Amino acid sequence: MDTKINESSHKSWNNSYLLDIPMIDKQHINFFKLFDKLMLMSKENDSYENINEVILELEKYTYNHFNTEESLMRNANVENIDFHILQHKLFIDKVEEFKLAYTYRNMILVDQMVVFMRKWFLMHISEVDRNYANTVREYLEKRNQ
Repeated sequence: MDTKINESSHKSWNNSYLLDIPMIDKQHINFFKLFDKLMLMSKENDSYENINEVILELEKYTYNHFNTEESLMRNANVENIDFHILQHKLFIDKVEEFKLAYTYRNMILVDQMVVFMRKWFLMHISEVDRNYANTVREYLEKRNQ
């Protein structure tokens, strides 16, 4: 299955992030869209109130994506799932920190979010998620036969 994405439509996305698990890849692309939105806000010194919209979108993303990913991992019997889920919990906690920082009008919040999200896709999506990809793909192939 060819899941290549038109990279020019997403500034920070590139196809090296693909896991070849369509539902996960699509969700990851949504993460990059949020990241690109934050980058634009940072460069344009966007209105502080608009940050909350991104935080709420990020909160929805974490709920949907982490539930999807963890369910697939459980069904595929992925090893070291506890470590992966712990990383998800740390991300959820960080989003809660962003929400709190927003209420205190932290004026460097956008930059803090950009740094965190960049680290997340460089470490978690690029490396940690890649560790489960083969097992989940095999599970999905068997399930779809």
